[in-house]
Amino acid sequence: MDLAFVICCAAAVLAFIFFVKKSLQGAPPNYPPIPNLLPVLWDRWYHGVDIGDKPHEIFHWFYPKLGPIYMINGIVLKIFVIHGAELIREAFHNRLLCDRPSVKIVRHTVDGEGVAFSSGDAWKAQRRIAITFMKDFGLNRTDYGDVIGIEAECLVAEMKKQEGEAFDPYILLANAVSNIICKAVYGKRYDYDDPNFKRLLRSISRNIQLIGGMTGFLQILPGAHWFARFLPPVRELGKNLQLIGEFTAEIVKEHQKDFDGEHPRDFIDVYLKEMAAATGDERSNIRLNDMYATVGDLFIAGTEATSTTVRWGMLYMMANPEIQQKIQHEMDRVVGRDREPRMSDSVNLPYTQACISEIFRLGNVVPLGAPHRASQDTVLGGYHVPKGSIVFANIGAIGLDPEKFSEPERFNPERFLDEGGKVIKGEGLIPFSTGHRMCIGEQMSKTEMFVFFTRLIHRFTFKKPEDSPPISFKAVAGVTLSPLPFKICAIPRDN
Repeated sequence: MDLAFVICCAAAVLAFIFFVKKSLQGAPPNYPPIPNLLPVLWDRWYHGVDIGDKPHEIFHWFYPKLGPIYMINGIVLKIFVIHGAELIREAFHNRLLCDRPSVKIVRHTVDGEGVAFSSGDAWKAQRRIAITFMKDFGLNRTDYGDVIGIEAECLVAEMKKQEGEAFDPYILLANAVSNIICKAVYGKRYDYDDPNFKRLLRSISRNIQLIGGMTGFLQILPGAHWFARFLPPVRELGKNLQLIGEFTAEIVKEHQKDFDGEHPRDFIDVYLKEMAAATGDERSNIRLNDMYATVGDLFIAGTEATSTTVRWGMLYMMANPEIQQKIQHEMDRVVGRDREPRMSDSVNLPYTQACISEIFRLGNVVPLGAPHRASQDTVLGGYHVPKGSIVFANIGAIGLDPEKFSEPERFNPERFLDEGGKVIKGEGLIPFSTGHRMCIGEQMSKTEMFVFFTRLIHRFTFKKPEDSPPISFKAVAGVTLSPLPFKICAIPRDN
């Protein structure tokens, strides 16, 4: 055998071993520590230590040992996990950390840039249009609660049809919240049994499951688009995205027939107006395909986050009947039984507001937020973050910190009330993230949560079905952190 060939092979092997060893050790020395997973596996499965079943709880397990920032180091991808409101704010107000990972797999199916996972000029264009629309149509004003209230009454009517029998609230809540998005985006709401509406919701629901599984990880894995698009789950994801786009395309065709740029009726009209006004390079970032992608983002984020938060609220009310009763007594005293609670009542419902804050703390539906990507080398918490690195913020762990919240595992609304019974803001809680890419629909989501939650508790008492399994607060990790499927009895209250 040729001696030069042997030497070259040996050198290649040694170089590879050196690279991997150096990578695993976290060199250069100003990288944050790297967690050792072996003790976690040993403690959890051999000793039975309760580390948690939710991703943010598992990441939080390393926090006291490694500090507020550590790195999960792979050969092709570096992931930084950060903890604490202060460091999260530092990270997400850093403009070099406001990009998203490239999701090339989806773009093989939908040739468009949405608002959730775009970066650079494309993101700025989609975000500007979405924010302008929300401002002009008042979606982020508290008085939009009157529009939400109309849909809440439809939801109440559907729940009354259950006649106090056990049912799974998932579909009804998804229908109601999706209709809020439909009204804003398409200019109309749909009956819950409309076949096209049901098909749209099935596609959205299924994609939430798929993105929350392996397909979500493949989206951010460099080079995965070369093979992942041939996998059945990824192909299904693409078909569902196409269906959502086709649903929107049909409505766009109808809008174009009587489009009036001076009097936009909904998001579709606003986008068509922006397309007509776009000039120069901006045209490449404001296209129909970009609209379809942004609409898909609005549905997935707007529907799943709010409906899941309300479900967590129902679960905690079912598990804490004495707290549910205190909320009902407060509403009966302030609102009465002759009308429905409104957003304007919120200032006079401190215990109810405190309960909603506690639901956001324990039922944080996006505990790791959306991933951020470093567009350039930068520094975070004193550590070097290379270009292309992924940053996850453990937002959900803020509410688990015993130094900030005594008995953090306990559902206790009083922690958000002062001695005089007035609402106090939860220290450091940022359920809608922070910085340049925080949720643009934060106020709308809070209004939806207040309106749906208060209407339901005002009209029903939620109870555990007698023959149902014990109440569980374990979760299903996906795009959002959802409670395990459960059934509930909605007992109408006498008016």
